[in-house]
Amino acid sequence: MNDKTRNIATLLGKAILAAALLTSLLGVAASHIAPAMPLVKVLTYAFGLFLVLVVLTVLSLTFSQFILRNGGTDAQWFWFSSEPKGLVQLREQAVHRKDSV
Repeated sequence: MNDKTRNIATLLGKAILAAALLTSLLGVAASHIAPAMPLVKVLTYAFGLFLVLVVLTVLSLTFSQFILRNGGTDAQWFWFSSEPKGLVQLREQAVHRKDSV
């Protein structure tokens, strides 16, 4: 295992540990809100909610990358029917400058 792979594995391990600890902290705080529910059940719900948020984040970022890789100007502009005002002229100017050099 080289240094880069080891560093990535260490970073990933630390991120997973931090996420687990934060989820547990959230679960303990939530158990005080619902004292009749067992702590294990609260922690299970907190972990499930955390997993749902991670999956939604990954899907959102993947969709944004898809937009950008397939010619989108900006992932947020995907929701509008046209380019921002003036962008077409700026692109044409950039092409003319590139051709003249």
